[in-house]
Amino acid sequence: MEYLWIFLAALTAYVSGRNVIAWTIAAYFFGWVPFAIVAFLPKRSHIVEHRMARINNWSESLVAKKEFGEYNTVDDLFKQLETR
Repeated sequence: MEYLWIFLAALTAYVSGRNVIAWTIAAYFFGWVPFAIVAFLPKRSHIVEHRMARINNWSESLVAKKEFGEYNTVDDLFKQLETR
């Protein structure tokens, strides 16, 4: 049960824009109490927006790499299409 509180405190801290490591350590030592505290603290919207923008940019870059290959010229594109 201890690991459940640690996981929930870390997840709640991440979603609310708080320091994940500090709240995880607090949950390790104090159990469910830090989870309850971080759950009722107000969210830091600017941090949450920044994190979501970083995740969005990262995921879009992965999709773009899969969708488009490393093409330097039009001939490279046609060579790639011919091999399929």
